[in-house]
Amino acid sequence: MPNLDVHFQVGAVVGGGNALYMSYGQPTWHVVAETAGGLLGGIAGGLLPDHIDVPSDPWHRAEAHSVAITGMVGLFVSEHLADWQALLRSHADHIAMMRTQSPGPLQEFLLWLGECACRLLAGAIAGVLAGYASHLLLDTFTPRSLPFFC
Repeated sequence: MPNLDVHFQVGAVVGGGNALYMSYGQPTWHVVAETAGGLLGGIAGGLLPDHIDVPSDPWHRAEAHSVAITGMVGLFVSEHLADWQALLRSHADHIAMMRTQSPGPLQEFLLWLGECACRLLAGAIAGVLAGYASHLLLDTFTPRSLPFFC
């Protein structure tokens, strides 16, 4: 049975990888920021199912592990992922433009933080989706597998 360490590591790799793939064509530092967000989101997504369905024993499986429920939610998120990322990138670009006109170093720094947050979040969304999917895929190969409905 995959344990916490396995879900953590695999979630990080697939989350970062998905964010890297989804950030293709962006400037280099944007790709780095989104990939970092994807890595963090992948860790969160990889651990999330067991935080929703607390693993009291190897046979724990409920809503967060249900193929039907998670499949529908995953489909919804994946269909809107590109739009959400485009919106976050647009906000980040707008903040970057505002930064060039900032009156002082403190405002410039705060705007830079806002821009970074938008870029990290754009990657994190992709990472959570991939990390969650990796958790379910790993749990599929356990003796209990996954319930279709909970």
